[in-house]
Amino acid sequence: MRSIVMGAALLALAIPAASHAAPAKAKAKPPAKVEAVDSKKAPDLDIGQMMAIFDKIFPAQPDPPAPRLALSKTAVQSLFPDGTYARMMGGMLHGIADRVMSMTPADFGAKPGKDKTAQTMTLRQSLAKGDPNFDAHMASMEKIVSEEFAKMAAIIEPRMRDGLARSMARRFDEKQLADINAFLATDSGKAFGAQSMAMYVDPDVMRAMIGTFPEMMKAMPEAMKRIEAEAGHLDKAKTDKAEPLTPAS
Repeated sequence: MRSIVMGAALLALAIPAASHAAPAKAKAKPPAKVEAVDSKKAPDLDIGQMMAIFDKIFPAQPDPPAPRLALSKTAVQSLFPDGTYARMMGGMLHGIADRVMSMTPADFGAKPGKDKTAQTMTLRQSLAKGDPNFDAHMASMEKIVSEEFAKMAAIIEPRMRDGLARSMARRFDEKQLADINAFLATDSGKAFGAQSMAMYVDPDVMRAMIGTFPEMMKAMPEAMKRIEAEAGHLDKAKTDKAEPLTPAS
């Protein structure tokens, strides 16, 4: 999810802005040579087939008891109120894009060059340098991104709520669901419900998750060694059990 969000932020905001900021006198570079794609080797994406695969990976679960489902739907409406997805994703993208625009080449690991000024300029300053309407372009793109997320939310949210309600109805009994709803009906519960989903993309939470990357990368080689050792052990056991070949008479 983080990769998708970062990519969307940069594509939706930084890349179009860069195209607007390109100086008019700059000479266009010749397009890179693109080799023909063999249609047999690269078939068109089959959405139906892809959905069929997901259907097998995440098979339909049995319907939960109706009374529990009714209670869980009430809880989910409080935990995932209308407009949550659009606000959550739109706000996160805006924050990421704004912070990326405030970074300098040095932040991206660029080595100091002859042009000292270019090294200290933020991405926003660099793009705005060649575009007097840069701020207007950025505001326009952010508005479009926000509106498009609102459209997607209208499709995603009802289905998310349905899935969450079914999950809750299977995990909690009627008494537990009633207790949950009683809490969500209080002022504190309403405040918690309105923020519960947004907390998962909060900068502190995202920072904590990303902060585990170095440790996970360090652990990967040892995990791969264990996998290779186990594979070798199984291969050896298979070879040992194989019947010896009978010499031809």
